[in-house]
Amino acid sequence: MRKLERNMATLLESKVLRARVYCPICTRTVEADVVSLDRGWNRKMRVAEGQKCPRCSAALDAAYVLDVVGNLNG
Repeated sequence: MRKLERNMATLLESKVLRARVYCPICTRTVEADVVSLDRGWNRKMRVAEGQKCPRCSAALDAAYVLDVVGNLNG
């Protein structure tokens, strides 16, 4: 039960940001929504699930976050 509570807290603390990411399929830089997960001393940024590259329509789940452009949810 404790693990579930920690996962819920992590989801509530996450922030959605707009960032430039590297698409590994078409090898171009595109904009996508990323989620910033703050886990104490370790901050990770991941591409939000279910997004596709606007150029090649490949899934951006494995994309590398290059640069954060701005904040989406204030």
